[in-house]
Amino acid sequence: MTKLLEKAIEQARQLPADRQDEAAEILLSVVEQDASDAPRLTEAQVAEVRRRQADRTYASDEDVNAFFAAAGA
Repeated sequence: MTKLLEKAIEQARQLPADRQDEAAEILLSVVEQDASDAPRLTEAQVAEVRRRQADRTYASDEDVNAFFAAAGA
């Protein structure tokens, strides 16, 4: 265990029980995300996500309204 994790756990021990449970849930969610069977993006998928984030070209309000009107929503 790293010193930083030890420090965090020691500080968490000082919290009230309900806050300890919150901290534990957060830590467990991080650990579960690292599970070997967790879904992972490929390098190509990560690159595509980054490309789309950088693009910042979004549909106009009119385009969105037309889409939902065509979908019957």
